[in-house]
Amino acid sequence: MARILIVEDDLVIATRMSEILEGAGHQVVGIVNDEASAVKQVASRPDLALVDIRLMNDSDGVQTALHLKARYPVKVVFVSGYLDSYTRKRTAAAEPAGIVVKPYSWQHLLEVVSIASAATSAA
Repeated sequence: MARILIVEDDLVIATRMSEILEGAGHQVVGIVNDEASAVKQVASRPDLALVDIRLMNDSDGVQTALHLKARYPVKVVFVSGYLDSYTRKRTAAAEPAGIVVKPYSWQHLLEVVSIASAATSAA
């Protein structure tokens, strides 16, 4: 199972996401809500980072993902309600392993994480 970093500005969503992922056998290595915290936490060497587009402290999720990947070869899955065509084009620079649009079902999130984890294991 995957080691996952959650980068989400809504603590309620992040906590529930963590519960669901851990219930499915994944290990959540951290929950953070902004870019600076995410960059520090990537030292825990997650396999995946689930990254919201809009984060605390005016952090941008796409830039955060790029900074994470520059420090450590982590796969990124964007999880956001802000995925219009312009934002989707911006996410391409981070070469995401998946995109989950809010609102989503927990089953869908787990499917995307499973696919991204398989891609990580195969790499």
